[in-house]
This record gives sequence, structure tokens and C-alpha cells, in this order.
Amino acid sequence: MRQIIHLDLDAFFASVETLLNPELRGKPLIVAMGNPQGRGVVSTASYEARRFGVHSAMPLRAAARLCPQAIIVPPRHRVYSEYSQRVMNVLHEYSPLVGQVSIDEAYVEIPAEQDAARIAREIQQRIKTEIELDCTLAVASNKLVAKIACNAVKPRGFVVVPPGAEAQFLAPLPIEELPGAGKVTRAKLARWNVKTIGDLARVSAEELRTEFGKWGSYLHEGALGRDDSPVVTESKPKSVSQENTFERDTRDVAQVEKLLAEMSAGVARDLKREGYAARTIVLKLRYGDFTTLTRQTTLRVPTDDGDEMRACALQLLRQHWSPRRALRLIGVGAHNLSEASSARQLEFRM
Repeated sequence: MRQIIHLDLDAFFASVETLLNPELRGKPLIVAMGNPQGRGVVSTASYEARRFGVHSAMPLRAAARLCPQAIIVPPRHRVYSEYSQRVMNVLHEYSPLVGQVSIDEAYVEIPAEQDAARIAREIQQRIKTEIELDCTLAVASNKLVAKIACNAVKPRGFVVVPPGAEAQFLAPLPIEELPGAGKVTRAKLARWNVKTIGDLARVSAEELRTEFGKWGSYLHEGALGRDDSPVVTESKPKSVSQENTFERDTRDVAQVEKLLAEMSAGVARDLKREGYAARTIVLKLRYGDFTTLTRQTTLRVPTDDGDEMRACALQLLRQHWSPRRALRLIGVGAHNLSEASSARQLEFRM
């Protein structure tokens, strides 16, 4: 029987900001770019702000209306990455099978002969004492149940779902807690009056397959707490990108080019940190009417050089944008990635 720990750092960005500035502790805090009068989007919010209905991906303007007393700070992604890596380093001390799925989430598979519950408790305590961050952990026989269980007991939670009790644990939870059960799926499930995961488990696999095809098999297995997906320890990124929404639509060439240069440098830093180089540089433009344009150029040799990426992006900008048309958003992406060491060998041969 597999033993999977799912770890989720609680309100991660906000927690790091509070750690670095203790005066923010206990106060409603929103991490977001921009200002409440602009087009910013909430990256995360402290639990004090969430009590007012603030949540991630919400327009900052709406969040400020819900919680006008909130303190708003800009994100510091490099700092968050450093704290995330410290957490992942702790996890790697317990198992080589660590699958990081986001900056604040990871799965850990613990060998069968070890006590996964004890290890999870120890991990939670170490992250609190050594890194001063709160986290929630769940232990289960598979990734799906561990993930759902973790969400069910946040924040600062801890839960163990014993083998054989997966379906029983999931049964009372709302159907929206099952990953993949979005609005469209839930609307179709209404014909069976499905409101909880247990309700879904009582629908036959044949009926679900008739309605959803292969997706129906996933829904049936998931509702019963079955999942055999492995912990993926390495996942090569498909692309690295940055984008920015302007506070107001702009035709300012100098402003756009300056931001494009900064984002190119940021993408290059991310590539170097991950050890990749990009063969394709992509420019993304979104106009005031929300029309979106993407253009790209492909290099003979992959690069992780910020100056080269900036030159490519600026060339694409000058070819495909006229200041007569105001921009709402601009982005730079690096696609078609390969390991930087391989890219350098290719450049040497050429």
C-alpha cells in the first residue's frame, strides 16, 4: 500500500510577508500588483482578509470593496521561491520521491516500512520551527485523496485517511471538492441529484461513462477514492513567461519598451535558475478591446541570455505594434525549452 503525504503551505505569499514584517500579523493582508483603482489581481490573501470574501485571482478592485481596511503589498516572487526551496529541501530529507506541483504544494511518497503519519507530523513541526511557516498536511494511500483531505482541513491542519477508508472520508464532502468537477460537470450531474462526493459514488460507472465518456470513469474512480497516478519527481517546464497588465491602456512607447526589457530579464533569470534555454521567444499583446495577439521568433541556438531575449522581443514589438492602438497587457515568453548545457554544446558545434 502506498503512503502519500500532501503538503500545502497556508496562505503562502501572505505568510512570508507577515514573517518578514511582524507588524502585519493578525491584520487583513492582500498580496497583489497594482492599486485598488487599477486592474490588479489578488495573488493571495491572509486568512484575516479571506473572512471578508477575498480570494486569489479576484480583481483587486473587488477585493478592496469587500475589505477596505486590508493592507495591500506587491508580490516578491524571488523571495517566495527561496522560502519554497527551503521547504522542499526538508521534504527531500525524508524521501527521494518528492513531486512539487506548485510553489506552495508538493507530494511525498513514503516507503511502506516507515510511519508516514509520524513523518508528516515531524515535517509540519520542522517547517514551523525552522522556517517559521504554517502548513497543512494530509496522509493517504493516493494523491487524489491526500489532496482533497488537505484542502478539507486547512489551515494548519493535519489528517490521516487510513487505507480502506478513502470512500468513507470523501462521501460527505461537497462534490466541488473533487478535482475536475467544475461547473459544467456539476450541472450535468444534477440529473442524479449529486451534491456530495458520496452521491456521485452511488451513480453507476456505466451511466457516468454514457454521459461523460472516459471522463466518467475518472469521476467514478475518484468518488470512490481510487487513484494510481505516480508522484512525478521531475517535470520539465514547457515554457517560462511573464506578463503585466497596465493600470491604464497605454500608447507610451518608452513605457512599453522599458517593461518589455524588464520582463525579458526576468524570464532569463527564471530560465537560468531552472537550467534551461529557449529556442522560441514569444511576444503577447492585448489591446484595450481585449483582442489578443501572439507573435514569435525561433532562434538557431537556444538562449538563456536576457539581452538576446530582449532584442528578440523588441523586434517583435516594433514589427507588430503601432502606438496608434493602446495596449492593455504585454507579455514575454520563452518556449521550446532544452537544457542549457545541451544548448551550449550545440552553439559550440555550430
